[in-house]
Amino acid sequence: MKQEQFEQHNEASWQDFEEWLKWRHKRHAKRPGKDGKKGFAKAPFPSRELPERYRIICLQLALARDRDYTQALVEHLHRLAQLGHDVLYGAQSGFTRRVLQYAAGGFATDVRANAKWVLASALLFFGPMLAAMLAVHLWPDFAYLMLSPEQVAKFESMYGNDSRALGRVARDASTDFHMFGFYVYNNVSIAFRCFAGGLTAGVLTVFYLIYNGLSIGVVAARLGEAGLAENFYSFVVGHSTFELGAIVLSGAAGLKLGAAILAPHRMSRGVALRQAGRSIIGMVCGLAVMLFAAALTEAFWSPLKLGLPIKLTVGGVLCALSLAYFTLAGRRDGT
Repeated sequence: MKQEQFEQHNEASWQDFEEWLKWRHKRHAKRPGKDGKKGFAKAPFPSRELPERYRIICLQLALARDRDYTQALVEHLHRLAQLGHDVLYGAQSGFTRRVLQYAAGGFATDVRANAKWVLASALLFFGPMLAAMLAVHLWPDFAYLMLSPEQVAKFESMYGNDSRALGRVARDASTDFHMFGFYVYNNVSIAFRCFAGGLTAGVLTVFYLIYNGLSIGVVAARLGEAGLAENFYSFVVGHSTFELGAIVLSGAAGLKLGAAILAPHRMSRGVALRQAGRSIIGMVCGLAVMLFAAALTEAFWSPLKLGLPIKLTVGGVLCALSLAYFTLAGRRDGT
């Protein structure tokens, strides 16, 4: 069945479902009058029909995904299914509960729903990073195309064996709490550029992903050539999963915004942009938590002078847990 036929056949039931949700919201929001009665319009269908209508929408969502219908239709059905799920299973009982439920699986589900953007962002970030590392290994002076001699010397001093504050950039920040604030600012600024760059039709998002990938790759390879690889990886391995993962997700969000501007399909650019923004707001909140966790780890765990095997083990466990979460969490609905 073509998408146009699919939409024409089911549009009325979708509108009824959405109207019922609005009716329910008004019904719970309005207070009884003096006579104890509530004045609101009649529901488009009896409440007892909600489970069956919810089941049908979930089936239609699965069909839309399987038949490669437009992203706009898939997201519309996903929103209806999510709202129906919230009503049926009581997810609207409190803000804290909704946050915990989203953290338990909704975040991972949203990331998987945007898998093509996440993959594109990862290629734009990690591809240049690996290319830069190989280039510096084969031609050490390549580092000076990205960094000035003063910057190279600064990084080598930061991760040198005689460094008292290994990996710390702000020498005037004397406490871990100061460094925590610095890392939050630094991480958020990078992620925000990648995300907000989507408003330039994705051009700046692509630029920041490639630039940051190249920069990190050059620094890592240059320190390796200088014999400081153990110091560098001992410091970064603990927080890199959260930090680099959040950058990739922010890039994915930016790319999706850019695609909405470049290819709005049958919608206006404004509508397409708003729809794309609504679909990624949860993912943006989730990556913000990842940035906070990265800063926390970088400030309080990464500077500890422990053996490299211990640091690698902890970093590996955090990476494995993160991959398991994004792969497996929230799959009750088959997403």
